[in-house]
Amino acid sequence: MLSQAPAPPVHDPRLINFWFFLWFYYGFYNAIALLLITKIFNIYSLNWWPKSLGGLTSYMIFWLTTQLMGVLVYYFTGLEAYSLTWVFLTFCTMTIPLFVAFLVIRSENRNVYRHSLTVAQKTFLTYSIESRIPASYIRFLWFCVALAIALSTIVTGKVYAEQYIKSTRDDRPHKMIEGLVYVYSWVATIYILDTLTDYIVETRVRCYPLSSIFKLYYFMIYFIFYRNLFVRLRSYEQFVVIQLASSFWVCIFHPICMTHYVYRALVYLFGITKTYEEYKRQVGRGLFLRNLAENVTMLAFLLWVNILYFGPNAKIYTYFQFKDMNTALNHEVTVYASLAIWASELISNFINRSICKKFLGHHVTKEALKDFKEYPELIVVFVLIMIHILQDMLLALLDLKFA
Repeated sequence: MLSQAPAPPVHDPRLINFWFFLWFYYGFYNAIALLLITKIFNIYSLNWWPKSLGGLTSYMIFWLTTQLMGVLVYYFTGLEAYSLTWVFLTFCTMTIPLFVAFLVIRSENRNVYRHSLTVAQKTFLTYSIESRIPASYIRFLWFCVALAIALSTIVTGKVYAEQYIKSTRDDRPHKMIEGLVYVYSWVATIYILDTLTDYIVETRVRCYPLSSIFKLYYFMIYFIFYRNLFVRLRSYEQFVVIQLASSFWVCIFHPICMTHYVYRALVYLFGITKTYEEYKRQVGRGLFLRNLAENVTMLAFLLWVNILYFGPNAKIYTYFQFKDMNTALNHEVTVYASLAIWASELISNFINRSICKKFLGHHVTKEALKDFKEYPELIVVFVLIMIHILQDMLLALLDLKFA
């Protein structure tokens, strides 16, 4: 009897060519991340690279170094199948310039006053160490702290989302209360980090454009996680409850914060030194950036939930395939429910801005346009933030199985 020949191996459509992923998919993501950090340094009027190398050379060296680290991970660690690995590598790409800038400033002695004490001063005066440190160097250190806090949310957010997504792949579906806890525990985390970073930038760094940059950064991170939750909702009631809570919050939070009563309470409790008009401008800026992040992330979510469901890469984005959802909700219902949520957000934002304009005398959009005219470089940084965060979340949802 003739033995039957073995069947030819079946190609797994979920397999990804590693080199294509490394140099095209991840390489582009990594390049945008490094460019974003470079532009943030430019906003702060500081170059992070050594003068001897120059900006372009330093940029290419750092980008190639991280790419080569990815090669080492692939050949020697076995961690390449975890998207957290690549998110962490990009976190290194974005934080190492802080370390380099610190070394450059120290090497140029910009951490001390350039004139030395006279003999008489050394003899008769006692100077504390703090009095000999330039204020610009202290501001730079606070800038590093604020940037490090912001960048860490990419890694922590990835870990947080991965735990939630992993649990949805089990047979037990999430209950409504679990979805609410997921959303609003992340909301609380983002608001706490945003408040801390905003305090550092406003009181220690004193750079208005940086404050806007960090605020948009946090809003983008929050809304991307919020949008991706839509794929894992199990009933219409979950859509309704989560969105009603969000819309109600928006309609009351910013108008209340903008009132003179809250302003006076903050002056009394925390001693803020802004005028009332400056304070209203700050609250209005937060509302504008929130609306911007809402619209960008919803548009991106609707695009990728369709492209990744119908497109050729559907097999490697299993998160959007709805195969673990034994309910009436599917791709079509999710898209329509998301459109309804977007409409409710636009309505609530219109109501919010109308209240601010009619009763509080603050035109949110007009004030935002003034910021763009005064700081036109913000537009470039805002675009880079949007692209980077959208790339980050798609990378986090990628099913990494390499050929």
